[in-house]
Amino acid sequence: MIITSNSNDIIKTVISLKQKKNRDNLSLFIVEGYKQVSEIPQNWKTKFIVSTEKYKEINKNGFIVSERLFDKISCTKTPQGILAVVEKKKYDIEKVLSDNNGIFVVCDNVQDPGNVGTIIRTAESYSCKGIFLSKTCADVYGDKVVRSSMGAVFNIPVFQECDVVSLIDLFKEKQIKICALSLDGDKVLSKFKIKNNIALIVGNEADGISKDVLNVVDNKIKIEMFGKTQSLNAAVACSLAIYEFSKSLNYDK
Repeated sequence: MIITSNSNDIIKTVISLKQKKNRDNLSLFIVEGYKQVSEIPQNWKTKFIVSTEKYKEINKNGFIVSERLFDKISCTKTPQGILAVVEKKKYDIEKVLSDNNGIFVVCDNVQDPGNVGTIIRTAESYSCKGIFLSKTCADVYGDKVVRSSMGAVFNIPVFQECDVVSLIDLFKEKQIKICALSLDGDKVLSKFKIKNNIALIVGNEADGISKDVLNVVDNKIKIEMFGKTQSLNAAVACSLAIYEFSKSLNYDK
């Protein structure tokens, strides 16, 4: 049977998950697109899959909807015809921080979903240990963040709605060095070396890192730029720093 009505309970659930408050209440989120759905790891629980008839052979136990209805529930402008509803995963922060030989990335008020997703993708690519998002960051389980992370959101612990100042106190307890990217930094990224661990903080696209956070960090780092541009995109700046810091660390290959 093909579902054609948006009054169907399954369809109502999918539509509701476009809003953060419902994702939080239900602890569910949407993963859309064939590649994204097919790469959901087995250790993440998929509640159900919704697709058009195009994918009925691989969605034998899910729900089939008309193309017209899928277009209405899709989060994208050019729907592929398949999405999954997946349970969020909770991580133990103490366990994550106990493996402190590496890079932890902290986003302070990074609001653009594309930037957050790109930062997650870069962090996972360089084997960072965890991502921490402040209360005002884009929702990691929002569709644009999930898509721009290209599946990386499934492979690295992400903590949301963090109090960054309190988080810094916890990093200091764990003897994790703290570094903030700042245009007013007194140290240069290319010359700043680390031995075993670091918490890298990147700030808002327009305003940078908040003053209350800058007041409690160990190091303020600036990225050398040689053109007329005075600042970099938040995700680009974070990616450059992750790359530079990763060269100082000995990862298991």
